[in-house]
Amino acid sequence: MTSPFAVWTQHSGARFVATCRGEMDMTTCDLLFAAVLPGVTDTTTDRVTIDLAEVTFLSASGLRTLLLLLCAAHHNGKSFSLHHTQPQVRRVLDLFGFTTFKAGLVWQATMSPKGHHN
Repeated sequence: MTSPFAVWTQHSGARFVATCRGEMDMTTCDLLFAAVLPGVTDTTTDRVTIDLAEVTFLSASGLRTLLLLLCAAHHNGKSFSLHHTQPQVRRVLDLFGFTTFKAGLVWQATMSPKGHHN
């Protein structure tokens, strides 16, 4: 049986975009992670965007993968954003505090000391 999920990526200048289609669940998360991680670790990229316009379902596993990618992007000094979320996907993101978590990362990045001296 083929996966109902697909990811296309595009690198344009300093921007990396992953466009997703289908259901994002435990059977498809590895595909998403493998597709987006090269954009997160690419030194020529400063913005990583995931377009969710055609994502019809987001499971807890999908949410976890998005959070892992967010943390990886943050660690690598990249901005990370989700675009065109469908209402049913936005509801999952909101219920699990994705926007709050993201705000926390922004606060940490801007308010924490840049250097740690012993």
